[in-house]
Amino acid sequence: MNKTFVILACHRSASSLVAKALHEAGVHMGDDLLSGLPDNPEGHFEDMDFLKKNVEILGGDNWKDVNKSLNDADTQALIESKNNKPLWGWKDPRTALTIDKYYQHLEDPVVVSLFRKPELVAKSMAARGDIDEEEALQLAKAYNKKIIDFLSKNFL
Repeated sequence: MNKTFVILACHRSASSLVAKALHEAGVHMGDDLLSGLPDNPEGHFEDMDFLKKNVEILGGDNWKDVNKSLNDADTQALIESKNNKPLWGWKDPRTALTIDKYYQHLEDPVVVSLFRKPELVAKSMAARGDIDEEEALQLAKAYNKKIIDFLSKNFL
């Protein structure tokens, strides 16, 4: 049986660092990974297939709309296409919003949940220039709540 690792975290919560560590430990994080940017030069370690599927589920790159209705999408086929390595996983912060679409198709995954102080996440997001600090603070708290709700429903 293969083992799947799913990283759940808000943007700017050290998820790239953890995904890189898993990758270096032998967990296959994808064949086509999102490349690095000036604020994350070593790369994001985000599988582009999962990123694209999350954008499809969210109806666009709506990573700031945490209460958006989710579109139906064939997540089972994506998981089956990736589940050919003994250790594999993915990281995309949008998965904190879409995890319910995948979870039903995963067999005993390891869920790695990361939490960073929302104030520090907000400062980091605002420094990138995508969002103002107050909106980023509310977004970081909303992502954390989504993750906690998922964990509570499935692991407690």
